[in-house]
Amino acid sequence: MTDSQTGTYSAISRANHWIVSLAFFGMLAVGFYLEYGGLTREARGPIMALHKATGTVLLVVVAWRVIWRLSQGFPGSVAGAMPSWQVMASKAVHWALLAAIIVMPLSGVLGSLFGGRPIDIYGLFMIPPFEKNEAIKSAAGFAHTVTAYALAGLITVHVAAAIKHHLIDKDATLVRMLTGRSATAEA
Repeated sequence: MTDSQTGTYSAISRANHWIVSLAFFGMLAVGFYLEYGGLTREARGPIMALHKATGTVLLVVVAWRVIWRLSQGFPGSVAGAMPSWQVMASKAVHWALLAAIIVMPLSGVLGSLFGGRPIDIYGLFMIPPFEKNEAIKSAAGFAHTVTAYALAGLITVHVAAAIKHHLIDKDATLVRMLTGRSATAEA
């Protein structure tokens, strides 16, 4: 049965959610540190190399997560009489999060490779650069930057909504992502 049929999230869906969530939280923190931490070029290099390697691996994990989510569907809302604007906002945020978790690592990889820089995957293997293309590199860099801020905002809204459902609405929205119990099991 799919998640949309069971009305809750399977163990695989929950693992996908939390692994990707923690990875993106860490990657955003490191990315903002690289950008605003006042690091010297020498100090920045090894951190950037790990950021690029992790982002490249994360792109594969994200592809799996998005394919899984699309194949499973989304469980319906557990909130009884949730206003239609909240239902639409929830769907918009979920779709935007899925798009952002694809765009973020993809734009980073493309920016690096089309910038003429290889990506060393933890010393295991190297992804060679493409022929330099300033237009693609610039577009990817712009997308990477804009998506970082968008993703930070979307995550904030997503977490705030989950907390609101748990503390104010007192429904099973957060509980089912933590435990997999359905909304009916909470009633």
